[in-house]
Amino acid sequence: MLARVLALALLLALFAALAAQAVEPGSGEHAALGCGARAGTVHGAALSIPRSRLAPIGAEEASVFRAAYELGRGSGTLTRTPLVRDADGTLRLQAPSWDAGQLLARMDPAARRIYTFDGGRTVPFVWESLPTALQAALSWPPLAAVDAAGPARLAWLRGERRLEGRGLRVRSGVLGDAVHGAPVFAGAAASPLSRGGDAAYATFRRAALRRVPTVYLGANDGMLHAFDARSGAELFAYVPAQLSHALGALTAPDYVHRPYVDGPLTLGEASIDGAWRTVLVASPGMGARGLFALDVTDPADFTSALWEFGERDDPAIGNVLAPAQVARLHLRDRAGVPQYRHFALAGNGGGSETGTAALFLLALDKPPLAPWRRDTSYYRLDTPAGEPGLATGLSAPALVPDDDDILRHAYAGDLQGNLWRFDFTRPAPWRGGVPHRPVFVARDAAGRRQPIAQQPKVVHVAGGGYLVLFGTGQLQSREERDPARFTPQSFYAVYDDPAAPPSVAVLTRAHLLERRLHRAASAGSGFTVTGRNQAVGAGERPKGWYLDFADSVTTGERSIASATVADGNVAFNTVLPGADPCADSASRAYVLDALSGFAPGDGGAAISGNVTGTLLPDFIDGPPLLLAGARTRTRGLPAVPGARFQVARTTDHVALSSRGTVTRAATSRASLPAGRLSWREVLNWRQLHAEAARRGRVDGRPP
Repeated sequence: MLARVLALALLLALFAALAAQAVEPGSGEHAALGCGARAGTVHGAALSIPRSRLAPIGAEEASVFRAAYELGRGSGTLTRTPLVRDADGTLRLQAPSWDAGQLLARMDPAARRIYTFDGGRTVPFVWESLPTALQAALSWPPLAAVDAAGPARLAWLRGERRLEGRGLRVRSGVLGDAVHGAPVFAGAAASPLSRGGDAAYATFRRAALRRVPTVYLGANDGMLHAFDARSGAELFAYVPAQLSHALGALTAPDYVHRPYVDGPLTLGEASIDGAWRTVLVASPGMGARGLFALDVTDPADFTSALWEFGERDDPAIGNVLAPAQVARLHLRDRAGVPQYRHFALAGNGGGSETGTAALFLLALDKPPLAPWRRDTSYYRLDTPAGEPGLATGLSAPALVPDDDDILRHAYAGDLQGNLWRFDFTRPAPWRGGVPHRPVFVARDAAGRRQPIAQQPKVVHVAGGGYLVLFGTGQLQSREERDPARFTPQSFYAVYDDPAAPPSVAVLTRAHLLERRLHRAASAGSGFTVTGRNQAVGAGERPKGWYLDFADSVTTGERSIASATVADGNVAFNTVLPGADPCADSASRAYVLDALSGFAPGDGGAAISGNVTGTLLPDFIDGPPLLLAGARTRTRGLPAVPGARFQVARTTDHVALSSRGTVTRAATSRASLPAGRLSWREVLNWRQLHAEAARRGRVDGRPP
């Protein structure tokens, strides 16, 4: 008994120290900045069809899942809203089908399936099952002595409303706000491929077709929530153990808003112990330094968190504010047979103890009870030291796999404006894949570094190499809204060829073509885009293009969300924040030809003088939603020898505003040959099949 009391005292001292080091809320936390209560601010949205596919509107219903929060109240909503296209082509949101916030408030708190992590075990979020550390945290109200209200605080966190006003905070709803996080939709298995005849994957995919479609949302109530996408009912919730020390503060009557589970979510597929699983990799964002991963293969029967990874495991991990990625890597060769392993790849983010920029690879099959060991269960690839005195941290990587879906390269930017390429063409530990110098450094015309806080996009260039597309700017603190600190920000397309001999010089904007924005009456609220028309690529060609935002210095325009690529075009939204963090921000919607940097016209051709950058009066947080438009087929085109038919299609680039309105920002067009374009007889198909089977299985385990 005495030992337990002493342990409790030590834990309380630790929690006091952690509370003193609590992360300050960023500019998105309106309550902490003194903003008044106001309902209906939409932050994030997801489509009922994954972003990797164009969402059709018409015969098949599409829905938008929207997360919104009430300024100053700390509560949120998640709604499912059907998206329809009228006969004249107008996109329109109908009335919400359900509101998960309202449904959760009516749910019996005792019936909720809530879990947390205890030293490698997934345990129910009930008092008897909680680890001693979490019991201690809930028994220690902020700035007060230990009390006996731990079970009451736990009941409050589970949604018990009758305890509010009795020493515990009164709230307007059970579901917390999602300020920086966004919902993620999961339907069937993401990949339509057979994965080389892998029987285990085929079994997994058939089962995934029958699982409950689910929407995941992290919230500042300390939980990651999973909701049935059809009904809005909560399937389960997960409380990261990384947040244990701060959970009690949520219940305090004088609670000051701070982030909890407020980071990005990523869904992926991985082979774990011989079976294919759907995994969710999440970050608390500014709530804590680190990541956690859940097995969500069957969300209706969730029981297992895979792991949590934090600063105690490696001090170089920071606040991860950009989504992790799931990839399969060549680990080693055993008896001449390659072995593969699935990892979650994430930039370390800003705010780490080491102050470095690093790429983390966390093994998704790490045994839950095993400790983290560098170069065994995780790998850390450090970039060279940055410029002294400037904060840094690596953002999300863009992955470049080969035809067998094995990762070959990854591109990621850091907060000092460096664009890095990581090489995974050789087996682990990939030390030789760490670059000695960046591919490119983003600086404005005056030489000031421009932060890269988003995941780049990568497109192939004819003849070899890639074009890496990304914008600059960040918006994580109130100081970044200060007009005196507004600096020029830009969008870049940088050419790189990993197969080419290493370049001595680091690329800068001097190696790129300039694209200029001009205000014109014919452009409405947008701009015409002009510049020299010249192909980019290898040899003596320009190494890409760049575009400086016209309003950066006056309105703070910047690019904080990743772009989308479709039909050869890159689309992205910028934010014009202004100085008032409580006021609605404006946005601009850009669509540019990825290779040339010019805007596509009504006929689809991208030439100098076309218009883009339409001003949207509401804040658009996140990349554009892509919706498939008209699609036509034409047979027997003599201009395309061997083609059975030509497919012409349109893609609508849609923006969902902070007020919940939907706007078609642009429409892009593409025309592609389809059908059997050519054929050849494969004479050695038996040999090829045998070699593929040999590569695909290692010790009886699928890749």
